[in-house]
Amino acid sequence: MTILLYCAFVNLFLNPNLASALDLSDEKELGRKVLEQVKKQMRLIDDGEIVTYVQSVGNRIVKQLGTTLYDYQFFVVDAPAVNAFAVPGGYVFVYRGLIEILQSEGELASIISHELAHIQARHIERRMQHGRMATVATLVGALASAFLGLPGNAAGAVMMGTMAGSQSMQLKYSRENEEEADELGFRFLRDAGYDPGDMVKAMQALGKNRFNSSGGVPSYLSTHPLTSERIQYLQVMVDNYRKDHPDAVVKNSTSDKEFNLMRAALVSEYSDPRIAEQKFKTELNRGRDASAYGLGRLYLREGQMDEAITYLRQAAGRHPDSPMVLSTLGSAYYQTGQLTEAQSVLQSALLLDSSSTSAKLRLALVLKELGKREEALQNLQQIEKFAPSFPEIDYHLGVLLGQMNQVGRAHYHLGRYHQQKNDFAAASFHYNKARTLLAGDARLLAEIDEQLKDMGKGNRKVVSDKFHDNVKQKPMSGFRFNRPWTFANPGIRP
Repeated sequence: MTILLYCAFVNLFLNPNLASALDLSDEKELGRKVLEQVKKQMRLIDDGEIVTYVQSVGNRIVKQLGTTLYDYQFFVVDAPAVNAFAVPGGYVFVYRGLIEILQSEGELASIISHELAHIQARHIERRMQHGRMATVATLVGALASAFLGLPGNAAGAVMMGTMAGSQSMQLKYSRENEEEADELGFRFLRDAGYDPGDMVKAMQALGKNRFNSSGGVPSYLSTHPLTSERIQYLQVMVDNYRKDHPDAVVKNSTSDKEFNLMRAALVSEYSDPRIAEQKFKTELNRGRDASAYGLGRLYLREGQMDEAITYLRQAAGRHPDSPMVLSTLGSAYYQTGQLTEAQSVLQSALLLDSSSTSAKLRLALVLKELGKREEALQNLQQIEKFAPSFPEIDYHLGVLLGQMNQVGRAHYHLGRYHQQKNDFAAASFHYNKARTLLAGDARLLAEIDEQLKDMGKGNRKVVSDKFHDNVKQKPMSGFRFNRPWTFANPGIRP
């Protein structure tokens, strides 16, 4: 059940003139650079609840992998295409359109399990072992052209061209690796406590929606033959497992409450507001559990704070054990200046789910506003590794460290924030300031130099003194060197 980007890798690497064996460091570098290209070409959802939920499902599966070579990161692409992909180095991307056609957390976990299996099995590296070395830069450029940079069906044409003369071998390779990913993913899903039958349901949902692609990106199954055959052998795997394990307990067989709440968040954030409002009000009258949360989210999006808090409180009454609902309510309290209430609700959310990135980030902001900077810093540092998914983590680390007179590290984090936002002029400004102030930190200096080198490619504009003057006036940059620190709060999306 590979997806387009993975197939692009496979097809490119099957050409012996391009192929090479990747060692682990190359793999991770390739993944990071592909992530940079994805961020330049696609919009990634940075909504706290949605991303945190997808991360929680992914991390639940990762825990079953034992010792792994990768620090896995999970992203949600803001596009209606029915698609997903994984790249070397541990990066997994799921499209909003794919989530919208699924009906349960187990089905989403099935997709993620399969993608994790491709990475864990190192299919790309294994296929390249007999090829000739190509640089990471060459591979990234080829992928950017095939997957991200060409309009319409051009990417497909490029890949078909690479397949000439080796079609039968490529098909065999695809079948072998897809079957291995199915088998590994099945095991990962089962060990994480999900019903293995959800993998069959996910495949059936994908088959029904295979032509619902948009924007030039093919649907998840458009490059994969034998869909019906794979459903059949997956069903055999499920039947055999249930026969051999009649007393197996499905640990995550819940009402899918959090999944339905996350789906309501998607509707409230990405649908037409009036249509979404009517939908949620109709469902509320019918007693649908997620409808009050959906309305609260929608009114938060519209800036109608009193209505938002009213419905979010109602949702919290219905779902007092939902970290998702409590985190959003905490955000609403924070945005309306009710800091004590925000702190209490967010701490409750973290008692329910100590790994909630969005709740920790929001609690850090509340603590900062309450003058508890050390506690705020501890919360931010605990989630720093998730900054690729939540760029605001780097921004608020920069702001807070600046207020605490750790100006070198403040510039470093603001450089990372602006780089993730593709504002390379601002990123260069902050990185160069950090280089001057962190002269004794060899590790950070090496990282900064590498980032400056990457940003310098492509003849990007050099930062001028005029830009320096403008930066001091931009509240998002946060630095005013000749006066006390004053920062505008960019806010966190509910």
